[in-house]
Amino acid sequence: MLLIRHATPADLPLLAHIEAAGDALFAAVGHLEFVGAGTISDEDAAQAIAEGRIRVAELGGQVVGWLLVSRLDGELFLAQVSVLPELTRQGIGTGLLLDAIERGRAAGERSMLLDTQADVPWNGPWYARHGFQPVPRDAWTPTMQARAEAQEAAGFDWSTRVFMRRTL
Repeated sequence: MLLIRHATPADLPLLAHIEAAGDALFAAVGHLEFVGAGTISDEDAAQAIAEGRIRVAELGGQVVGWLLVSRLDGELFLAQVSVLPELTRQGIGTGLLLDAIERGRAAGERSMLLDTQADVPWNGPWYARHGFQPVPRDAWTPTMQARAEAQEAAGFDWSTRVFMRRTL
């Protein structure tokens, strides 16, 4: 049975490992920019855990995925979803995403924003199935533009990336 809960400091050593394992899937479909792109730092993860912004998914008592929310221009921002590759397509990511949507809605958030790969089936199309819509470039805020530019400078190709938003 899948359990989704707030992350605790005891979960900290697992987060970067799960993220790195998930990033390897991107390399396998041609997005080599994910290899060596780095994972959440222990310091950032510890701060997010203290602030209640990381939720983890447990299966059989083991942490198998996690999700991080933050804010971008005052809007709820889905910053990361990572699931162990050997356990994908089992509803773990969906469980984490639906939990974040429901928690955002319960907190009075109006929408949730994210950026992702539009050309990878378990990213852009998956988010679209969950009600997220692409944000046209002419609707990007200066902060969104700066985020995209920073990612491009780090080697990410924004011809295949997209901002997406869901009304909550």
